[in-house]
Amino acid sequence: MNQTLYLLVHRHHFSLDPEDGAADFMEDGEPLFWDDSEDNIKVLGLYSSRKLAEERIERARSLPGFRSTPEGFCVHEYTVGEGHWPHGFRVDERATG
Repeated sequence: MNQTLYLLVHRHHFSLDPEDGAADFMEDGEPLFWDDSEDNIKVLGLYSSRKLAEERIERARSLPGFRSTPEGFCVHEYTVGEGHWPHGFRVDERATG
């Protein structure tokens, strides 16, 4: 039997422009690309159920830092023992400078 775990993270985008919505380009809830040079990522925990992760989100929403970016929470689902990136990845030379 496979065990599923839920990784809860929060991404806060720093910007001097108050109009900057820090839009992500999403597909099926997963980011396709974002410029994370002005981002701060916090791992809030690893949970045994999505419900526990969502309960943690509700508690964190009122806390300093998290409340200023309530849309920054994301729960990632992983199956224990299941690998990711089996074929590696490519780095766009334009992105590496």
